[in-house]
Amino acid sequence: MKQVARLLLAATVLAGCSKTDDPAAQPTAVATTADASTTVTTEAALRTAISNAKGGDVITVSGTIRLTSTLQCLNSGTSSAKINFTGGTLDCSGISSGWGVKVNGSYWNITNMTIKNAPDCGLVFQSGGYNYVYKVITTANKDSGLQVYNGAHDNNISYCTSTENYDVANGGENADGFACKLSAGRNNKFDHCTANHNSDDGWDLYGQPYSVSITNCTATNNGYGGSGDGNGFKLGSAGQTVAHTATGCTASYNKASGYDGNGNTGHITTTGSGGTGNGKTLFYRIY
Repeated sequence: MKQVARLLLAATVLAGCSKTDDPAAQPTAVATTADASTTVTTEAALRTAISNAKGGDVITVSGTIRLTSTLQCLNSGTSSAKINFTGGTLDCSGISSGWGVKVNGSYWNITNMTIKNAPDCGLVFQSGGYNYVYKVITTANKDSGLQVYNGAHDNNISYCTSTENYDVANGGENADGFACKLSAGRNNKFDHCTANHNSDDGWDLYGQPYSVSITNCTATNNGYGGSGDGNGFKLGSAGQTVAHTATGCTASYNKASGYDGNGNTGHITTTGSGGTGNGKTLFYRIY
């Protein structure tokens, strides 16, 4: 019975993203055990909930919690019972160095949350996989807003926004909206995401060894840092032959190119993608 309650409560959290006005269609509250649902308002309570998290749990942030060190999501759920982490704002301004939130576990749902002011990247998927990120805002971080790397695989980033990220130490050279680069694993996907006014690129796939799928995403006004490259979608790097895809995307008013293969000689597909007003050109080095 406990497992059923957990699964129904998890469904309620995600279903809340698409409510209707029909009372009969609204999700029904489910009585559940204390270990399946936790609402936290302090950093100490949040860290306890995250360190004890297990499949089926729902951890809800209420209001704003100021972090003083990187929040590490190390546990894993399962394909049938994910760990649900949702709501609120994580203000990372109290962290002296490092990322805001690090996910090394698998089977997490991270939803409806703002992560801001980290001294490095805001949200990082360092390893693990099968994680789902929905309506997360990463903003005002001092490196990329959201990054996937180091073998992290099968992550689905959907309806997220990354904006105003700027790395002061490098004149804006490294802070992308979304980065899936250097060493990320297979099957990482971005869908209906927006990268706006980040100091480097909107999306950066530099050195990424496996194909990345970017669908219905928008990159605008990126590259405002003095040293930032300013591409809407940077789709690889020199010496690579990796087939990335950008489908139904829009790149507009970026400092450099809308879509740049950046030396990647793989077959890059940009079906139904376009844009306007980019400082250099719309499509550059796309093979």
